[in-house]
Amino acid sequence: MGALHSLVRNESRTMKGLWLYVRGRQDGVDGDAVAVPYGANGKAIFVVMTVVSAVEAGLFWLIDFGLVFDVVLLVLGVYSVLLVFGVYAGTVVRPHVVSSREVRVRYSSFYDVRIPRENVAALRYAKESHDPLKAKPFRDETWLSHDNFYETNLVVELREPITMTRPLGRTETVRVVKFQADDPKAAVEAYQRLAVS
Repeated sequence: MGALHSLVRNESRTMKGLWLYVRGRQDGVDGDAVAVPYGANGKAIFVVMTVVSAVEAGLFWLIDFGLVFDVVLLVLGVYSVLLVFGVYAGTVVRPHVVSSREVRVRYSSFYDVRIPRENVAALRYAKESHDPLKAKPFRDETWLSHDNFYETNLVVELREPITMTRPLGRTETVRVVKFQADDPKAAVEAYQRLAVS
């Protein structure tokens, strides 16, 4: 899958996530599935980015480039505001999921890693900080989800390696997945409570 196709797919999912957010729905949380939120610490950043994008769109409207160019800039400005807020909305409507069938690690519209429960050797709490200059995302077949200030607090150890797709379409084979949740201990409790069906 090419990078351009992946970008279009991600933007489409972002807009769909915005629509789910407006409707107050979550994606993939059904049956015995337990939602595991992860975006609380990043909310302020998305609010600031959305406001900055809106102000930027307004400032361009104040400069007279001619009607056609002004309208194009306004449309692009509104789209950028929707896109930024859509990424945040995606973190709300697409939480990580723990169920009797799978453990699902997600980040907004960018990735969705589905791990069958039969392939999970362990899900445990382990708070770690990863220096972005030193960390290699797939070193030793470990995938670090770096979406919350380079911190993770949950580790999924796999019985067999899985192939996951990165946001721009490249695939990697991993044996360990490290990611972040707002309440990691509740995620581990849900995992232990839900037996494999």
